[in-house]
Amino acid sequence: MAGKQSPRVARQMTRQLDDMLAAIELPPVPRSGWIASIRQALGMNKTQLAKRIGVTRPSLDELESNEVRETITLASLHKVADALGCDLQYVLVPRKSLKKQIAEQALKKASSRLGRVNQSQALEASALEEGSLSKAITDLAKELEVTRPSGLWND
Repeated sequence: MAGKQSPRVARQMTRQLDDMLAAIELPPVPRSGWIASIRQALGMNKTQLAKRIGVTRPSLDELESNEVRETITLASLHKVADALGCDLQYVLVPRKSLKKQIAEQALKKASSRLGRVNQSQALEASALEEGSLSKAITDLAKELEVTRPSGLWND
């Protein structure tokens, strides 16, 4: 079993992925799905594509419907793409940069952790003032971003 990835390597990987993913511009998915759209653009009918992938015409109808409903398997989509002379490109595109997601989670975790501590200290009349608490949260969040502890994503 591999050991835990070092925070330095994790930060480097975050930068590399953010750079790669920032350049991706995906076209919108056609309403009828990629399978039907590409098949039609090639001038291929359903019977011809069904034969190429070794399924019945009703099975191809189901594959096209499953794609539109987003229930098609990657294995099926790969097989159909190959029959259409296409490569299947599979990518997860973050809505926000990975770095920003990590920073937001670190801030959330720091706020939660220090908020609880400060609340218990308030019972002993030793709570931090608002400005000091805010600075402590920011400092802890920055530390969490750098160290990437294993519990960072535990909610």
